[in-house]
Amino acid sequence: MAAAAGWLRRAAAAAVAPRLPSGLPILPTPPPYPLTEAQSFVLPGIGAAVAGGMELMAVPKKKVSKYKKGLRNGPKALKPVPVIVRCRCCGRVKLPHFYCCSGERGNPGDSSS
Repeated sequence: MAAAAGWLRRAAAAAVAPRLPSGLPILPTPPPYPLTEAQSFVLPGIGAAVAGGMELMAVPKKKVSKYKKGLRNGPKALKPVPVIVRCRCCGRVKLPHFYCCSGERGNPGDSSS
């Protein structure tokens, strides 16, 4: 009867706690719990941007130099308002430093020489 009791004890121990080939018992795994939204799965390469619902943004590969930025933003600068002056000879409105009537007094189309 002692031999039967030993065999029964070994069978019960093997059925309760299965063992690895090394003889160590296999530990039971905890039951899976439902994850909350804060504990959602986050990949290290992607980060919390996808898990949090944020959209990914474009990021430049290199810094833009001051020269290239100036070339791009040059046409956006404020321009001075052109100054309008009257011609001293004929009185027409013109921009400064622009040719009007070659300095003739009176009618510019009339040449009497």
